Amino acid sequence: MGPNGAGKTTLLKVLGGKHMIPEGAVKVLGRPPFHDMDLTTSGALSYVGGNWERDIAFAGYSIPLAGDFPASQMIDSVPGVDPKRKERIIKVMGVNPKWRMHRVSDGQRRRVQICVGLLREFKVLLLDEITVDLDVVGRASLMRFLRCSQATGPLAHLRPWDTESSPKHPVRAQSRP
Repeated sequence: MGPNGAGKTTLLKVLGGKHMIPEGAVKVLGRPPFHDMDLTTSGALSYVGGNWERDIAFAGYSIPLAGDFPASQMIDSVPGVDPKRKERIIKVMGVNPKWRMHRVSDGQRRRVQICVGLLREFKVLLLDEITVDLDVVGRASLMRFLRCSQATGPLAHLRPWDTESSPKHPVRAQSRP
């Protein structure tokens, strides 16, 4: 936690392998997150945050991803997902797989994004302001899921305030010699 501009999102993106940095400058699970593609593609490291955006020539930068395709196409594009887990997360997030992505609200788009980010079993989950566009019901459902997951899964080390008041979870930083 910290004030706007303190670098919280940048740190989470670096840890999540979203920013290129020198190999070995940061390690997650003993591996460099940007350079070790298997770390993120396997689902061992999952980063959920920001917006699904793209830059479009002559239209502008950071245009929300809103193609004419169903939410199920985004969800089903994640390989190696346990069908029972997929069904549970779709239910938890209140996602209708038939939603057309170019017609959904910001909150519905965020629900699909979170759903996709949680589909695979993870060892490290980085959440960056994921509740921003969620309504009260969606936020409560997500927090219940995370609390339930922490009882037996990789979130077991979190203290109550980590999932109740802040969707960002603390990380232990270690400086290099």
